[in-house]
Amino acid sequence: MAASNYPGQNADADQVLIGNGNTVTLNVDITAYTLNNLVIGDNTGADDILLLPNNGDFEVNIQTLAVESDGILEWVKNADIRFPEGAIIYNNGGTISTSKNCNASQVIYIGNDKFSTCNGNGGADYSFDDIESALPPPTSDGDITECEETPIQTLTASATPPAGAYVDWYNASEGGAIVSPTLNTVGTVTYYAESVDSSDPNRKSIFRSPVTLTIEDSPTISISSAPACNFLTNTYALEVTVSNGTVTSSDGTVTNISGNQWRIANIPNGTDITATVTAANSCATDLAIAAPNCTCPAVNAPVSEGDQAYCTGDPVPALMVSVGAGETADWFDSASGGNLLQSGSTSYTPPGPGQYYTEARNTVTGCRSNSRTPIILTEDVPATATMGPDQTIWVSSDAVFSVAASNANTYQWQVSSDGGTSYTDLADDTIHQGTQTTVLTIKNAQIVRNGYRYRAVVSNSMSSCPPFITNPAILIVRVRSVITNRQPTYRVNPF
Repeated sequence: MAASNYPGQNADADQVLIGNGNTVTLNVDITAYTLNNLVIGDNTGADDILLLPNNGDFEVNIQTLAVESDGILEWVKNADIRFPEGAIIYNNGGTISTSKNCNASQVIYIGNDKFSTCNGNGGADYSFDDIESALPPPTSDGDITECEETPIQTLTASATPPAGAYVDWYNASEGGAIVSPTLNTVGTVTYYAESVDSSDPNRKSIFRSPVTLTIEDSPTISISSAPACNFLTNTYALEVTVSNGTVTSSDGTVTNISGNQWRIANIPNGTDITATVTAANSCATDLAIAAPNCTCPAVNAPVSEGDQAYCTGDPVPALMVSVGAGETADWFDSASGGNLLQSGSTSYTPPGPGQYYTEARNTVTGCRSNSRTPIILTEDVPATATMGPDQTIWVSSDAVFSVAASNANTYQWQVSSDGGTSYTDLADDTIHQGTQTTVLTIKNAQIVRNGYRYRAVVSNSMSSCPPFITNPAILIVRVRSVITNRQPTYRVNPF
């Protein structure tokens, strides 16, 4: 035999058909290759025959031999045919016979078992008539293998019987008890389907068709460390424990911590994920994980400790804020965005004047205040002044001193009667006018004021700069001379 359909077959094949009215004589062993199914007859009406010649003894690697309605398996006389252990032989309306006397010398072996002789004698299990009259076994609808579900599912074996028959299920390939072919626990079970004639329950198939049900153990997965937000990176992470297998995730980075402990990190905030554990048996279990609420808790803006100012040439003072417990401050050059000037400090010393902004940050969560606190640093220009010249007057005359000032709005005149060792503030009175202006008038100056020194202290009330003190100007009071016949006398008006 070569090819899948006669004539001829000399290689492994799932099915070989003897049809088209052909007769094939088996005259060699079939051991170099395997035929899963050898079908005699194509159900077209013409006889399709497999002949076993007289005195033949043939070993054939055929798993299933089926004789269809127009098929004939015929012994010319005496011969043996040997099938492998577990092979199936059934008749589906055809003929299994001999052209000579039917006796125990026409033999079918399955493995070491004398399965059948023509007349059923010689220690055989069955006669050819028994095989002819028996039903074909049911056709398995296939083995079923599934991974365990939660709750666990129920698997049910199924097989298709020949027309006019039904299926009885057994727990053994021979004998055994009729059972319900189901499985609802983790494990494997094989059930065996036997054909039963619907009209004659005593007419059954000789062979039973095995159907195996398997429920594979599915791995378990559970959260062992709840999702935790990372406010610094806008992500969250969690840990899971599995019974066995490897963990994957729909998002994030998965790391095996140790054994059956796994960490899933770098999951974007607001992203739900599905964590999956896959066991060595390819069974997998999914775990849906909802993203935690990673909205930052409220952080109050820093409280300014006041705007600062400094005088030109003086050291630049630090700007200061206060923040809540567990918080620090970051400094920027803009009310939003901008450049980070200093991080993690409640004080900042700028390079120069300007408006600066600071926001609070929680040192654990990284959450920030929604607004920034502005603080102004001002550089003040000091007041300056130039004193006018010394004043020389006649006694009882008025003397006027003046200063030319810039960046000043406050003035205070002072007088020294001890040559400049000490000075005293002046106030307006009958003698002094303009003591807090740029022009000081000394009314009706007497000789006693001769040599007095006057100076001005000028400042800007809006400035942080210290007052500016002018150089002093000197008051010179002169007396007019009087010609008399007596010694000259001087008249000096008292104060």
